[in-house]
Amino acid sequence: MQSVNRHGTTPTQPQTDDTDTQNTVGKGADANPYLALAAVLAGILHGITKHPMLPDPCTGDAYEADPLTGPVPRTLDDAVAEFAEGSLATHAFSPSVVQHYTHAARTEIEADHGQVTDVDRARGFFHA
Repeated sequence: MQSVNRHGTTPTQPQTDDTDTQNTVGKGADANPYLALAAVLAGILHGITKHPMLPDPCTGDAYEADPLTGPVPRTLDDAVAEFAEGSLATHAFSPSVVQHYTHAARTEIEADHGQVTDVDRARGFFHA
Protein backbone atom coordinates (compact mmCIF):
# COMPACT_ATOMS: atom_id res chain seq x y z
CA MET A 1 0.00 0.00 0.00
CA GLN A 2 1.34 3.39 -0.98
CA SER A 3 1.84 5.95 1.77
CA VAL A 4 0.22 9.37 1.23
CA ASN A 5 1.64 12.48 2.88
CA ARG A 6 -1.43 14.50 3.87
CA HIS A 7 0.55 17.02 5.93
CA GLY A 8 2.56 18.59 3.12
CA THR A 9 2.03 21.87 1.41
CA THR A 10 0.11 22.58 -1.76
CA PRO A 11 2.22 23.93 -4.65
CA THR A 12 0.86 27.18 -6.05
CA GLN A 13 3.38 27.99 -8.75
CA PRO A 14 5.43 25.47 -10.72
CA GLN A 15 9.17 25.71 -10.54
CA THR A 16 10.70 26.91 -13.83
CA ASP A 17 14.20 27.18 -15.20
CA ASP A 18 14.15 30.89 -14.28
CA THR A 19 13.63 30.28 -10.58
CA ASP A 20 15.05 27.98 -7.97
CA THR A 21 12.12 28.24 -5.55
CA GLN A 22 8.75 26.53 -5.27
CA ASN A 23 5.88 28.64 -3.93
CA THR A 24 3.62 26.68 -1.64
CA VAL A 25 0.65 27.22 0.64
CA GLY A 26 0.62 25.51 4.02
CA LYS A 27 -2.70 23.99 5.05
CA GLY A 28 -4.16 23.78 8.51
CA ALA A 29 -3.66 20.57 10.44
CA ASP A 30 -7.28 19.60 9.90
CA ALA A 31 -7.51 20.55 6.21
CA ASN A 32 -8.87 17.96 3.81
CA PRO A 33 -6.09 17.84 1.18
CA TYR A 34 -8.52 16.92 -1.60
CA LEU A 35 -10.86 19.79 -0.76
CA ALA A 36 -7.93 22.20 -0.43
CA LEU A 37 -6.60 21.18 -3.85
CA ALA A 38 -10.11 21.41 -5.34
CA ALA A 39 -10.38 24.98 -3.99
CA VAL A 40 -7.02 25.91 -5.52
CA LEU A 41 -8.06 24.43 -8.87
CA ALA A 42 -11.43 26.22 -8.72
CA GLY A 43 -9.60 29.50 -8.11
CA ILE A 44 -7.28 28.84 -11.05
CA LEU A 45 -10.21 27.98 -13.33
CA HIS A 46 -12.07 31.11 -12.22
CA GLY A 47 -9.02 33.24 -13.01
CA ILE A 48 -8.52 31.66 -16.43
CA THR A 49 -12.16 31.85 -17.52
CA LYS A 50 -13.37 35.10 -15.92
CA HIS A 51 -10.20 37.23 -16.06
CA PRO A 52 -11.11 39.18 -12.92
CA MET A 53 -9.48 42.54 -12.33
CA LEU A 54 -7.03 42.13 -9.50
CA PRO A 55 -6.75 44.78 -6.80
CA ASP A 56 -3.47 46.47 -6.02
CA PRO A 57 -1.21 44.39 -3.76
CA CYS A 58 -1.78 44.87 -0.04
CA THR A 59 1.49 46.12 1.40
CA GLY A 60 0.27 46.85 4.90
CA ASP A 61 -2.10 45.31 7.40
CA ALA A 62 -4.71 43.28 5.48
CA TYR A 63 -7.19 43.78 8.33
CA GLU A 64 -7.01 47.53 7.81
CA ALA A 65 -7.22 47.36 4.00
CA ASP A 66 -9.42 49.62 1.91
CA PRO A 67 -12.89 48.01 1.72
CA LEU A 68 -12.80 48.25 -2.08
CA THR A 69 -9.89 45.80 -2.18
CA GLY A 70 -11.72 43.30 0.00
CA PRO A 71 -10.41 43.21 3.54
CA VAL A 72 -9.80 39.91 5.28
CA PRO A 73 -12.88 38.87 7.27
CA ARG A 74 -12.39 39.81 10.92
CA THR A 75 -14.09 36.73 12.37
CA LEU A 76 -14.77 33.17 11.34
CA ASP A 77 -18.47 34.04 11.35
CA ASP A 78 -17.81 36.74 8.73
CA ALA A 79 -15.73 34.34 6.62
CA VAL A 80 -18.45 31.67 6.69
CA ALA A 81 -21.09 34.24 5.71
CA GLU A 82 -18.98 35.39 2.74
CA PHE A 83 -18.39 31.77 1.72
CA ALA A 84 -22.11 30.96 1.90
CA GLU A 85 -23.08 34.03 -0.13
CA GLY A 86 -20.28 33.73 -2.69
CA SER A 87 -21.03 32.53 -6.18
CA LEU A 88 -17.51 31.17 -6.85
CA ALA A 89 -17.79 28.30 -4.34
CA THR A 90 -21.36 27.55 -5.42
CA HIS A 91 -20.33 27.43 -9.06
CA ALA A 92 -17.22 25.34 -8.37
CA PHE A 93 -18.66 22.83 -5.92
CA SER A 94 -22.49 23.00 -6.19
CA PRO A 95 -25.00 24.53 -3.78
CA SER A 96 -25.33 21.34 -1.74
CA VAL A 97 -21.57 21.19 -1.04
CA VAL A 98 -21.50 24.85 -0.02
CA GLN A 99 -24.54 24.30 2.22
CA HIS A 100 -22.89 21.24 3.81
CA TYR A 101 -19.62 23.02 4.64
CA THR A 102 -21.43 26.17 5.76
CA HIS A 103 -23.54 24.11 8.17
CA ALA A 104 -20.46 22.24 9.45
CA ALA A 105 -18.57 25.51 10.02
CA ARG A 106 -21.49 27.13 11.83
CA THR A 107 -21.91 24.04 14.01
CA GLU A 108 -18.22 24.19 14.99
CA ILE A 109 -18.45 27.93 15.67
CA GLU A 110 -21.48 27.44 17.93
CA ALA A 111 -19.69 24.66 19.83
CA ASP A 112 -16.63 26.88 20.23
CA HIS A 113 -18.70 29.79 21.54
CA GLY A 114 -19.99 27.49 24.28
CA GLN A 115 -16.49 26.70 25.56
CA VAL A 116 -14.66 28.60 28.26
CA THR A 117 -10.91 28.25 27.88
CA ASP A 118 -8.16 28.76 30.44
CA VAL A 119 -7.30 32.01 28.67
CA ASP A 120 -10.91 33.20 29.02
CA ARG A 121 -10.85 32.34 32.72
CA ALA A 122 -7.53 34.16 33.22
CA ARG A 123 -8.94 37.25 31.46
CA GLY A 124 -12.04 37.09 33.65
CA PHE A 125 -9.99 36.91 36.84
CA PHE A 126 -7.70 39.68 35.59
CA HIS A 127 -10.62 42.02 34.91
CA ALA A 128 -12.52 41.13 38.08
